[in-house]
Amino acid sequence: MAEGEGGGKLGKLIIIVVVLLLLAGGGFAAWVFLMPTEEGAMADATQAAAEIRSGGGSIENPQYLELGNFVVNLADGRRYLKTNLSLLLSEEKAKEYLSLRTAEVKDLVVAELQTLTSEQLRDGKNRTLLKKSLLAKIKSLLPNQKDANWDDPDPVKKVLITEFYLQ
Repeated sequence: MAEGEGGGKLGKLIIIVVVLLLLAGGGFAAWVFLMPTEEGAMADATQAAAEIRSGGGSIENPQYLELGNFVVNLADGRRYLKTNLSLLLSEEKAKEYLSLRTAEVKDLVVAELQTLTSEQLRDGKNRTLLKKSLLAKIKSLLPNQKDANWDDPDPVKKVLITEFYLQ
């Protein structure tokens, strides 16, 4: 009888080990499939680089207007943002025009940044939306095409974030 009981204990032990291995394997599989991979992150980075190139890659003589550093308290009141922005333009005359209106451009940027929360800025998609919003507001400062003294009707191509610190 002692032999049968030992075999029963060994069988139970084997079943427990198999169940634990299955649970560990399932947990590992879930972790692998649900966590973002470096490959996925690389694909996102490649796509972002392609988007940047598509916005400025076709410009024959790209112009950059440095807007400088911005340090603002965020809307949630707990954190602040320090960032540095530049504009990509297709026309030197448009750059000169906006350079003379740097105070207005900076005012628009600060007003927009202060409406955001730290949670919103942690999401890359929201940063993309922020750039689009800033671009639209900055373009509103430009004169109508017939009053402008440059060829490209849409000379401001991109808002570029060159530094980004959220604290």
